[in-house]
Amino acid sequence: MNSNKEIITVDSFVRSQKNQELKGLLLKLKNEIRKEDILWEDIKVILKSIHDFDKQILKTIIPLIIEE
Repeated sequence: MNSNKEIITVDSFVRSQKNQELKGLLLKLKNEIRKEDILWEDIKVILKSIHDFDKQILKTIIPLIIEE
């Protein structure tokens, strides 16, 4: 989880991403998890897309989401 500086929040992690496709997926995830009426199926599709893009990113973002 360290890449030259400690990443503390989902927001800071999303901002730190350079790849625009990945950043878009992470923003979509961030917006979905902040909704009041979250649907697991919607979250699952986004998580699967992130997993397919980069498994390590998924391993990094999950703990940040849980802590938020």
